[in-house]
Amino acid sequence: MPTTDTLSPAGVATLPVYIGTAPIHQLEDPSVAINVPILVNSFNEAKAKIGYSDDWDSFTLCEAVYAHFKNRIQPIGPIVLINVLDPSKHKTAGTASIAITNGIGYIDEPAIISTVAITGKERDTDYTVEYTADGRIKLTDVTGKALANPTDVSFDKVDIKKVKSSDIIGGNTSGERKGISVVDLVYVTHKQIPTILAAPGWSHIKEVKEALVTASQKINGHWDALVAADIPSESTSDTITKAVAWKTANGYTDIGVKVGWPKANAAGRVFWASTIMVVRMQQTDYTNGNVPYVSPSNKQVDITSPVLENGTNAIFDEVQANELNKNGITTFNYRSGIWVLWGPHNANYTYGAEIDPKNVFDAGIRMMMYMTNTFQDRFMADVDGPLNRSKKDTILNDASTWLNSLIADGKLLYGQIDFNETSNPTSSIVEGDFVFDVQTTTAPVGKSLSFRLQYTTKGINTLFGGGN
Repeated sequence: MPTTDTLSPAGVATLPVYIGTAPIHQLEDPSVAINVPILVNSFNEAKAKIGYSDDWDSFTLCEAVYAHFKNRIQPIGPIVLINVLDPSKHKTAGTASIAITNGIGYIDEPAIISTVAITGKERDTDYTVEYTADGRIKLTDVTGKALANPTDVSFDKVDIKKVKSSDIIGGNTSGERKGISVVDLVYVTHKQIPTILAAPGWSHIKEVKEALVTASQKINGHWDALVAADIPSESTSDTITKAVAWKTANGYTDIGVKVGWPKANAAGRVFWASTIMVVRMQQTDYTNGNVPYVSPSNKQVDITSPVLENGTNAIFDEVQANELNKNGITTFNYRSGIWVLWGPHNANYTYGAEIDPKNVFDAGIRMMMYMTNTFQDRFMADVDGPLNRSKKDTILNDASTWLNSLIADGKLLYGQIDFNETSNPTSSIVEGDFVFDVQTTTAPVGKSLSFRLQYTTKGINTLFGGGN
């Protein structure tokens, strides 16, 4: 029987956007999946829309698809996938001698199905071609005698080496968006606010990270998103000390970036830390009413060990993991029989440094993004309408009710909105520019809990009296 697809739970509001490469050469029409935001809610839907391969080094978006929809904790979505691989450009010619057994043969290379040809034979008359579940191309002899053993086959195949970081970064030229700039099309295409941006397999490249940061700020002029990025775990950064030094040297110190190290092994499958972080953030947000006031740190992740680029397990304990945390690096920690994500800070954090209180914890940073996004989304319909006293009061009352609900639920400690005369001079009002001042206190993260144990002699008195 076919494997049953696992669907994402309904009502998930956090929307991650991944930029990378996918095996779209498996599709009948790959052109529909190039530099467009594709929304998926399940593994099978993703496979139908972008293809699937276990070769995650080549097809980075497949890692995100597997992590979200095949993890054993809580399959979670939706996610948006932006593929930059273009089989019409990123290709090379190939040939193969295929063994034919009982009228069937397989092409094991990433061939573009529409280009498969056999000299002197006609497709669909002499033979058929189709993709198998594992991404190979299956050749079937229609007549049972059309294909020799072996059969020489020619084709174009995807050449993933031709995809460069510049393809991921993309841009907007002549009105055509490519790569990371396609993020601007997510809201207008799917009517959902993008809240996390990631490019596992690419975000350890400084220029890609910087492009993600730029794209994450005021998307469509409105929305702010967190960036999940990686520190590589190769020879230049394969120890905790090297990872910390690499982070500083390469400028991975942005407030809106959550950076992870090293990679993670899950029963033989290797994930970038950024992928695991995004999955865990979406799971945590969903568990807490889609409000990101809870840090994903110290929450279970579906891994079996941290791992370096060369496949070696990265063995370190909580004390060492805390050294990474002190430098704004999120990692993994084993405790109470499970692996958890470890580190409640973003990349801007350094222990002992002077930091704006609102930017100390990842949850605080994300809550500020969540609130600014919500205010804009909630009151967007009031733009270009008359803002009279009644409407001003309605906005204040509506916003106050929402803030109070967050406070009552423990998602905020304090929230107050005002319409102040000093913030709204006549010169601004006559231009139609109005300002509502909001003060808020996000809930601090309980990063450490100390119990002070002290010996006392008071209990000795219990040894005396009370007996016969």
